[in-house]
Amino acid sequence: MKGESQMALKFEEAFIYPKLDAKSYEDAVRKMSQNLLKEGYVTSEYPDQVLAREKNFPTGLVLANMNIGIPHTEAEYVKKTAVAVATLREPVKVHSMIDPEQELPVSMMFMIAVSDPKGQVTILRELMRLFQDQDLMEKIMSEDTASGIYKLLKSNTVKEQSSKS
Repeated sequence: MKGESQMALKFEEAFIYPKLDAKSYEDAVRKMSQNLLKEGYVTSEYPDQVLAREKNFPTGLVLANMNIGIPHTEAEYVKKTAVAVATLREPVKVHSMIDPEQELPVSMMFMIAVSDPKGQVTILRELMRLFQDQDLMEKIMSEDTASGIYKLLKSNTVKEQSSKS
């Protein structure tokens, strides 16, 4: 079914930014949005809407060995589902998802663009599974190329299967 493929966690090399130079979380979101905009995956309002949502619902998350950001916004600003990934040359600060008063230095960002609102939970669940693999996260962080990060993510992403559990 057409809708099911929208739910799958899918990475594309064009949306992977190794060692991204960003002055701030906002700067990182804007830079990570560029190819999504250029390729027609998101509307022109997408970056501003991601940043607006972040103010009310921060997305900083503490993992065992690093902090990450998971910026996203509502489906109405997304034409096609994708996840942009950045490892940051220098950490940027974002507020914690758990304690919005706390600022976290994040070194990696997974920016989610989901065109079907029902698909967001599936994508987040799959990302959380990836985040729990400390070894994988460290390998991604130390990778210098988009193709290297892409291969790591692709080989660790659950393949779509005809039997649903």
